[in-house]
Amino acid sequence: MLQMTNIARALEGFFSWEGSLDELVATASNLLEQNAVQGQALRVPTRSLVESYRKIGLISPALGKRYQWLHFVQLVVGCVLVQLGQKRKVVAKRFVSLAPSEIIALLNRPDLKTEPVLHNQTFDDSQEGLALATAHEVVLLLAAGLIEHYRRARAGELLVHDKKASENLRVAIFRLAGLYVQHGLPVQADGVHTLVAKCVQPLCEHEWGLPVFDSPAFRFYGVRLLDEASRLPTIECVDMARTISSELDLLEQQAFAQLNAACDLFTALRGEEVYSALREFIVRHPITTEGERRRFVEGMSLQAVNSFLASCYEPPQPHHLVKGALFRCESCGSPMAASVVDGHVCCPVRQCGKYDLPVPRGSSRQVTERDSLVAKAHILAYWCGPGRDEIALYDTAVKNEFIVTLYPQRDKYDLFIEQESVAIDVKSHASPFLLADTLNRDLGGLGRFSGKKYVAINDQTLSRFPGYLDILRRECGHLGVEFIAVSSLRRKLRARA
Repeated sequence: MLQMTNIARALEGFFSWEGSLDELVATASNLLEQNAVQGQALRVPTRSLVESYRKIGLISPALGKRYQWLHFVQLVVGCVLVQLGQKRKVVAKRFVSLAPSEIIALLNRPDLKTEPVLHNQTFDDSQEGLALATAHEVVLLLAAGLIEHYRRARAGELLVHDKKASENLRVAIFRLAGLYVQHGLPVQADGVHTLVAKCVQPLCEHEWGLPVFDSPAFRFYGVRLLDEASRLPTIECVDMARTISSELDLLEQQAFAQLNAACDLFTALRGEEVYSALREFIVRHPITTEGERRRFVEGMSLQAVNSFLASCYEPPQPHHLVKGALFRCESCGSPMAASVVDGHVCCPVRQCGKYDLPVPRGSSRQVTERDSLVAKAHILAYWCGPGRDEIALYDTAVKNEFIVTLYPQRDKYDLFIEQESVAIDVKSHASPFLLADTLNRDLGGLGRFSGKKYVAINDQTLSRFPGYLDILRRECGHLGVEFIAVSSLRRKLRARA
């Protein structure tokens, strides 16, 4: 395992690497040449190998024509795993939705030297279909149960494995146990505490030990139900919970309901303006100060909603701090988290271009903790993270002299561009299949819009899931919506100005 540790440490030192395809091949080759595994030299990658890895999704799409740390890590770790006997497609599936640090961690797993587990249990078509249906049902039950547990936790209730626990979680445990038995495997996560803890892992065989989770027909592959950093339900979890019961719509029952109630204090037209202004301020200010917030309220004459805005923030909590200090991401403005690279911090927001990229603490932007206020966890997760693309598109449109409205008609969609009669919704779901299910069920305000409709997808999300846009176009081609990357839509706006 010593050689693996050396490779892992070396990879951590390349966090600022960026280069062309040829530079990617050369740098990875140099690293692999210096490290033998199990006493044997590793074969170095070639340009054609990298192109092959890109086709099967083992390496994410390049950002323009440039490759970054994520691609470098995928190539090096992928070469190691494949040369140790893992199949390329299996490795590609492992990498979906994983951050660079999580991919590096695969090198230190005790099962690294083994082939993918082969099970004696064989299924006929009907058994495979039953296992797949059960797997989908289990995930939806888990999502609904996690949302219910989260609501109870906010009310101060502890998670206890008894009859008072969420019915959805308890049923999910039994159905999940049935899946393990179907596959001839020992049951895992047979209590609510172990099950909830496991939900921070992506839904795949490697993490859950269930072959059906790697089936090409399993629609939730790679999705996380709980965010690994904040332990909050992910956006995907919230969307799946809605399919069980509309009462579990977490966003509407919390911040959105409070925001709408605050805007109801104004006339209809003024209420829409206030809604847009409040959302914009919050997204632009994951970290703020009492003085900054007060100046915004007074400058916009929004004293009536001051209490709502105050309820969105809290003083910095211990989990916001790294070595006792508060650091702000230079890209999205969110609180930074400790990196796997010693002495560094990184952005925990998956929609951010700086996500999981280590930055030395000494060169990071430190914020005075005493004067700061941080957006509450659910605001950071459901507004600030997804909202950074909405603000980027809005700023691009304004800079190029479009008449644009942010969150029109209280978030009927994310942006409306008047000259072009264009409505835009921005999405960052980890799984294109889950997003397709959501859109096919309800397009929301876009469905009632008669002009040009865009669903813009976060670039970081696209970089983690090969073929994302193609899947959406195939699954939702009948909806009359154009699916596009956020960066591509920004270029369109610049070109039309």
